[in-house]
Formats: sequence, C-alpha cells, structure tokens
Amino acid sequence: MPESERPGFDANLRLYAQMEPDGASLAHLLSLQDALPAGTRRVPRRQLHATLIHFGKVMDVYRVISAETGISRSAYDQLLGGYIARTEALLPPSAFRLDPLGTAGFGARGSTLVVEYQPSPELTALHGELYAVLVDFLAACGVSDSAAFMASDPNFMFAAALRPHITLARGYLGAVPPLRLEAVTLTPMPVVYPGH
Repeated sequence: MPESERPGFDANLRLYAQMEPDGASLAHLLSLQDALPAGTRRVPRRQLHATLIHFGKVMDVYRVISAETGISRSAYDQLLGGYIARTEALLPPSAFRLDPLGTAGFGARGSTLVVEYQPSPELTALHGELYAVLVDFLAACGVSDSAAFMASDPNFMFAAALRPHITLARGYLGAVPPLRLEAVTLTPMPVVYPGH
C-alpha cells in the first residue's frame, strides 16, 4: 500500500494548544468586536481564543519533516500520537486570568487586530513545558536543529515566544476606536481542534 494511503491521522486534522474564554470573558470580547466600525471582518465567536502552541495541519507538517528527515508516515503517526498525549497531559483543568496590555496589529500589514495580554508566571511556565514537548517531538522525528527548522516553517515560527493575544478582526486597516479592555479568564481547550 502506498505511504499516502496508509491509515493514520486525517490530512485535515489540526492541532493547537489553546485557551478559550469563559462565559463572562467571551461576552467582553464580543462587546469589543461590537465597538468596531460596521463592515469589520470580525473573527467568529467560536474562534476567539489564545494560542499557546500552533501546530497546524498534521499532514502539512509531515510533508515538511519527511522531506528533511525521511521519516516514514507510520513512525510519524506514532510519534504524533505521543505528542498529542503529552501535550494534553500538560494542560491543567484550572483557568488562567490574564490582564490586557492593549490592542495591536499583527501580520505583515498589521491588519490582524488583536488584544494582547500580560503573560502570567503560570502561563509562561506552561508554555515552556509545551514548547519542550514540541522540541522533543521534532527531535524524535529526526530534526537535528529544531530552532532553525521552526524559524523557517510558518507553522512553528512563533512557537518559541509566548505573546498571548486574542484576535478580534482580520483585514482591519482603520484606526482602532477606544476600547475598554478588561482581564480575561481562559481555560484550556482540546489539542485536537474542535469540530474535527
């Protein structure tokens, strides 16, 4: 059977270590979106979250890693299962409260409007543990220089630095109206992206 037809992880499966807002925080974020000018391309409410580690589509990552290391699909799938289990085991059931720093424009043109948050010591420690699991996974896949690999790959280029934020809108080029920012309470989400 050709490698591409072997059973394993679905090509569209996406993985992230993310945090979602509780009810009160979600209501606050939606009110911030409501304060933006009409016609703004708001992020859907189900996508209001803070990403700690972006992994992306598992088969996109496999193609890049296998081109560099020659790892087989079955070996990758086995290591990926371990990565998911280790990442999920690190995510605590407890919530994190984060204080806002302000709004910012992310992306090449600064058109992704986000609210940035001050990372708490607990969240910083958690990110460090999650990042170490990712580095271990890449090393097990045969990536010899994980820092260089991640710096050159769009899925992982921001993994090393924790910059907590929640995206409010995309394609936003106007002036940001005054927004009354509040602290948010975030709880961990499943590593396998919801809805999959």
